[in-house]
Amino acid sequence: MTIDPKLIGIGAAILAAVLVVYMPVNKRRVNQTIVALVLAILIFVAAFSFLEIALALPVAAGVTLVVIVLRFVLGGLQSFIYRNFTRYLRRDYWQRRVGQSIIGSGRRRRRN
Repeated sequence: MTIDPKLIGIGAAILAAVLVVYMPVNKRRVNQTIVALVLAILIFVAAFSFLEIALALPVAAGVTLVVIVLRFVLGGLQSFIYRNFTRYLRRDYWQRRVGQSIIGSGRRRRRN
């Protein structure tokens, strides 16, 4: 019993689309290199199952590059929005600021 290559390609394309949409772009939550490698493999599998090899290679490389760049831009945009806008709307930010001013301690720096 063999599995049709088109079925494998459809499964790889669906799984790649799900990973693009639902995997976090935060560097602290998920190793982005692993996500990028898995996405690249799935995109190449889908491209090779649907297209001829001469056409599949540049299409898969282009789509992989676009997906990785868009995820990088989305992570930067998410970080920018949090750092400049939404953190001031969070209750814990203001509780920490008021608590530090009441206690008298300044902002503490993390050791790297």
